[in-house]
Amino acid sequence: GESCMSSGEEIQAGPIIRKKVEGDIPSLRLYNTFFVEGIKIGWPFPAVMKPQRQMAIHLVKALKNRRHVVLESPTGTGKSAAILCSVLAWQRHHHKALFARHDPSSPPNSIDLEPKPQKVKIIYCSRTHSQVAQMVSSLKSTPYRPRMAILGSRERLCIHKSIKPRGNYAEIIPGINVTNECRNRTRNTEK
Repeated sequence: GESCMSSGEEIQAGPIIRKKVEGDIPSLRLYNTFFVEGIKIGWPFPAVMKPQRQMAIHLVKALKNRRHVVLESPTGTGKSAAILCSVLAWQRHHHKALFARHDPSSPPNSIDLEPKPQKVKIIYCSRTHSQVAQMVSSLKSTPYRPRMAILGSRERLCIHKSIKPRGNYAEIIPGINVTNECRNRTRNTEK
C-alpha cells in the first residue's frame, strides 16, 4: 500500500481500490477510492497526487477532531477535488455514525432525551463568483451530489433589466446603485 507523511507520523492510506463507491451516484464510474482514517473517499481521477492525499488526511483529521485546518497549495495541485471529496466523504461517514448510535427503532424512554441527530452542514465560501463556479464545476466530476444553494450579491444576480441590463454587450447604467434599487423594489413588493 501507499503511505503518506503527516505531522511526523506515518499513515497507511491503504491500496487504491478500483470499484464503484457507495455514494450519491453509485452508477458513476470512479477511477479510485482510497481510505483516510477509516473513511472511504470516492475519487474521480485515475491517480491521487501526493498533495491531494495529504490534504485529505489533514481535512479528515481536523473534521474528526472538530478542529480548523488551513491548507495552502500551489495552483494545479488538485485542491478543489481534494477538499470536495474528502469533506463530503467525511460528512456521509459522520452522518451514518450518528444515526447508527441513535437507533430510531428503539422505544423512547424518559431517560433518553437526546435530540435527533442533524446532518452536518458544509458551507463553502469564496471571494469571487468565478471561484464558486469553478468549485461547482469540480463538484460535478465527483460522485457526491449534496443539496446546495449558491448565494451571491445583488450586483451579480439582479434580474431587473431596467437596473442591470443583460447580454454580451450590456453596459452599466450610470447613476444606478443596484443594491439600493433592488432594496427599493423589494420593499415595494412586500407590502
